[in-house]
Amino acid sequence: MKLQIANTIKEQLMGMGAIKVMSWGANAWQGGKDFLTFKVQGFKFKGMVKITLHPCDYYIIEFFKPKSTDSTQAVKKVDNVYFDEMVGIIDNFVEFTGENYEKDVTESLKKNLDRL
Repeated sequence: MKLQIANTIKEQLMGMGAIKVMSWGANAWQGGKDFLTFKVQGFKFKGMVKITLHPCDYYIIEFFKPKSTDSTQAVKKVDNVYFDEMVGIIDNFVEFTGENYEKDVTESLKKNLDRL
């Protein structure tokens, strides 16, 4: 019963955009009484995402850099988020670069392949 909220948040993310969630490289899912955390390795941001349910029935999304000197200090915090906005907000911070997204990803892949 303790992880009911964490499980609900994960189900909402997957239900609204499982392919996008997978594109972030989401892993290391952990939950608590009123939150869900997971690691991401997106195109623009790598680190930890924490989604907390506020008592007024909306979410707070926080992004943390890995191995930060102050792991309690969020790089970005978004308040008053409803379940159907979560995937878009996270995707815009973690992965999506705008109208040139496909070109940006292709160029990045080419650079990485050239290094091999």
